[in-house]
Amino acid sequence: MLKAVFFVYLFALCFVVAVVQCDTVQECEDKLPASLKSRLCEIRQYKIIEGPDMDKHIDCVMKAVGFVYSDGRGDYHKLYDPLNAIEEDRRHDVNLETCIGESVRVPASQRAHVFYKCLLNTTSGRTFKKVFDLKELVKAGKVPKHARYTAEVAQMMKDIDAKLC
Repeated sequence: MLKAVFFVYLFALCFVVAVVQCDTVQECEDKLPASLKSRLCEIRQYKIIEGPDMDKHIDCVMKAVGFVYSDGRGDYHKLYDPLNAIEEDRRHDVNLETCIGESVRVPASQRAHVFYKCLLNTTSGRTFKKVFDLKELVKAGKVPKHARYTAEVAQMMKDIDAKLC
């Protein structure tokens, strides 16, 4: 009986550890695999880097900012309004739908990264970077939840990147 209780406890503990995710981009960067540590500046500049370690990292950051579901699929509703708040463009709708469609065709471990790369390569890419930067600052507690993207936000990101790079 004691063995059974111990086994259930161990299983539950492993499950909890497996579903713990990071709450901020910085927490994801702190867990960055060794193979990517020297490339952090490129990553922060939205350079596309391929590979399973990058798949894991982008999965972490996209979940931290809330742009993807737990299975890595893009969340249309978390991006559509923020994209249009920065730059009104009908193409955001099509770009989001297209990228969600691309991401669901790959294994769950690659979905967030495929979604991310797809968005960066659309006409919404420049705006997506701004939405991502703003959300990163909100999640880090550096700007209020309902802040808008401004020159001050852009400068804050430049300052953060300058310290890291």
